[in-house]
Amino acid sequence: MKKRPAIKCQAFPFLCRFQFMPELPEVEVTRRGLAPAIVGRCVSAVNIRTPKLREPFQDLAALLPGLTLEHLERRAKYLIWTFRSAAGEKRWLLTHMGMSGSWRIWPVPAPSAHKHDHADIVFGDVLVRYTDPRRFGSILFMTTDPRKSLPLTKLGCEPWDPVLTADRFYAELQKTHRSIKEVLLSGKIVVGCGNIYCSEALFAAGIRPTRPADAISKARAGRLLEALRKTLETAIAAGGSTLHDFHGVSGETGWFPLACAVYGREGKPCPICGRPIARIEQGGRSTFWCPHCQH
Repeated sequence: MKKRPAIKCQAFPFLCRFQFMPELPEVEVTRRGLAPAIVGRCVSAVNIRTPKLREPFQDLAALLPGLTLEHLERRAKYLIWTFRSAAGEKRWLLTHMGMSGSWRIWPVPAPSAHKHDHADIVFGDVLVRYTDPRRFGSILFMTTDPRKSLPLTKLGCEPWDPVLTADRFYAELQKTHRSIKEVLLSGKIVVGCGNIYCSEALFAAGIRPTRPADAISKARAGRLLEALRKTLETAIAAGGSTLHDFHGVSGETGWFPLACAVYGREGKPCPICGRPIARIEQGGRSTFWCPHCQH
């Protein structure tokens, strides 16, 4: 049997026609870019330019200044900003980039804001700016730990959580007859499986995206979990996807779609067998796969 090749960089310029929302790799890339610049710093000012995103803005200009950012972590597609006041009280921001959001770092004084630049958080001589053309993101101030309440408590495991063993993953798949692609996209077992990454991981594991989850053997479930982790790790290392609206914190775009084996390649030759890549609709989302290599 022909060995599956390592993902190689190929140019697919038509990918810019697709529009995607930031998924786990894009959010993790954002976290890694922001954290070194702002963790340990005190908020000196906040500037909000729109009354609401997905939800109305709270009075962040009054709530955040004087708080020191202690930690910035990611949970699924959320960023959790943990602050501490001078009196030792903890406060949090729970942020989500929606379908088109991005955070970017600027030195102060920053360039003038544009139409879709909705929020600035200033940490002395560093400013982080939230940009969101579609305004489906959210920035929520909380006085209780967001990790202990909805929506975070209903999420599945992180892909690299030690609790998510191959045995547990297989056991969870056995509980549903839904297609494996839909199960992965739901995030109820494991988070981070966006549309691009589902297609790529299923191809790497040789599993048909329409196969019922409970029809996947234990050995194949283990290979799928490994493929999913490697796909996400590759995307993070590549700086995320070249999304229509997504840019990293320094304005750079990601390069993962340039390495896609199947996603966005309908009619193109499969990198393994050479037969055409197919596209189907699942739950209103496009799925790309090789009917010959995936069973």
